[in-house]
Amino acid sequence: MTDVRRSGATVPLLVVAVAFSLNTGAALATRVIDLVGVVDAVWLRTAMAAAILVALRPRALRLPPAGHRVGVVLLTCSLLLMNLSFYGAIVRLPLGIAVAIQFLGPLTVALVGSRRPLDLIWVGCAAAGVVLLAGPAGSLDIVGVVLALVSAVCWGSYIVLAKRAVSGLAPLQVMVLMLVGSTVLLTPVLLVRGVRFVDSPAAIGLGAAVAVLSSALPYFLELVALRRVTAATYSVLLCIGPGVAALMGFVIAGQRLTPSQVLAILGITAAVAGATWSGTRRGRPAEKSTMNREQEGVS
Repeated sequence: MTDVRRSGATVPLLVVAVAFSLNTGAALATRVIDLVGVVDAVWLRTAMAAAILVALRPRALRLPPAGHRVGVVLLTCSLLLMNLSFYGAIVRLPLGIAVAIQFLGPLTVALVGSRRPLDLIWVGCAAAGVVLLAGPAGSLDIVGVVLALVSAVCWGSYIVLAKRAVSGLAPLQVMVLMLVGSTVLLTPVLLVRGVRFVDSPAAIGLGAAVAVLSSALPYFLELVALRRVTAATYSVLLCIGPGVAALMGFVIAGQRLTPSQVLAILGITAAVAGATWSGTRRGRPAEKSTMNREQEGVS
């Protein structure tokens, strides 16, 4: 029981590390996209991350049992589409705004199945944030907003699928398989449209940094965290993400936000934070049971 409590207590630290790693990598990715475009940037990120992890643990690159293969394929497709749509969004939107919209995915995962009246408040906060961002008074690129929403749907699907995948497979194996799979799926597209990064050493160097910060490190930490709590609890713990993204966008990319945009990000963050509190209270008994089962499987 003590081990279970300690395991759960490490999750907030893992989430903080994931948030800073992901959003630092995303801010650097904006520079890679400027140099070589979205497809090359996503390919560099996934291919380099896959190469690093396979080099560190070659045994992780093996076929999973038959019963898990469909789940891994779906997870891979969800990851690839999430990355492509998100990178397309940050070309058109400030990073903090794109991440705030993307967080509607985890928020939906957290609130699915809830019938508590209090949860309507969190939905209202999130909706108000989106209206402030994309309303008539806003100046956001509508294509960027749509791409961020697509990424949100994919992220919500990714969280649910990843939770199922790591319940029967090691997190490192799942991560290696989905990164290698994403690279394989994207390579034909890259070849058809023409490889641009070959003549850009700067893009390759930045791409390597993005691969570590945005894929190899955070995905591993994320999958480890998902073994310790439910998908809903993990989703709502990520409420610091939009704020960290706005900070990294300002520090690394020099992106500034208007007061209304800051208020919108705070509204969405409040929705996720409120759902954290509500979802944790609602799911406490189930989470305890899940953690017990998973700890027995790990030990």
